[in-house]
Amino acid sequence: MENTENKNMIGLALGSGAAFGLAHIGVLKILEREEIPIGVVSGASIGALIATMWGIGLSSHEIQKISERLKIKLNILRLLDFTFPITGLLAGKRLRRFLRAILGDSTFEDLKVPVKIIVCDLANRETIVIDKGMLLDAVYKSIAVPGIFQPIVEDGRILVDGGIMDPVPVDILFRSGAKKIIAVNVLPGPKNIYERNMALKEAAKEEENVLRQGSLGEKIGVHLLRFFRKMFTPNIFDVIMTSMQAMEYSIAEINCCRADVNLHPVLSNATSIDFHLVKQFVKIGEEEALRHIDKIRALKAG
Repeated sequence: MENTENKNMIGLALGSGAAFGLAHIGVLKILEREEIPIGVVSGASIGALIATMWGIGLSSHEIQKISERLKIKLNILRLLDFTFPITGLLAGKRLRRFLRAILGDSTFEDLKVPVKIIVCDLANRETIVIDKGMLLDAVYKSIAVPGIFQPIVEDGRILVDGGIMDPVPVDILFRSGAKKIIAVNVLPGPKNIYERNMALKEAAKEEENVLRQGSLGEKIGVHLLRFFRKMFTPNIFDVIMTSMQAMEYSIAEINCCRADVNLHPVLSNATSIDFHLVKQFVKIGEEEALRHIDKIRALKAG
């Protein structure tokens, strides 16, 4: 299936980042439009899911349509099957059903483009590359965020989110025969965090203006918003995801240094659980790819 003899083979690395990973769809749109011949794709966490969906032949448009099922927050809540928190808050059965509806019983042999899925083995503190077997099983292992989803325990291994140790898997692409690499890091960096904090400060100023000059109904709305924000922010999901992504960003930056084209599409005013902001994430992915379009076209030109 892999054409390792192709001296110009282009590899695509799709990184981890939960909801931020929806920006990968926008990048794929531009790659499709430009007819960039991707020979192998790697993915960690949300990157593994999108890489696999694309690998089985779904277009970026189709992937976006599937993602928009989560546009309504209630649909996201339906994926949460809380369990007694021994190894994770969520059992993951509903997530597996969601994945099965997309991937069915497809295996790596069914892929139209080879995909390498990254998983972390906590027991042995090593990175595992999965490229055989059921796609559903491999993707679930790669997106099983530790502390949130129950990990898969098999053969003396504890398998969790691949982004922990390899958030933008570039190296496996070289080992798979790729000569040129496009790396997509969707994790927020210091600049993005600063922009988000500034936006929050501006929002707080607007709320103060409403409390001073707004109608009674508007004032009640602000007080209710602040009450729920205080009650649920930060929540355990925020704490786990923010902690992981702070660590992963530094690793991702190092990994991306080896790529020929390094894309960093981040929606600064979003969070890692804002799966309902599909169109905004996709748009930022398209814009970032277009900013680097000359470099991307140069890969195709050889």
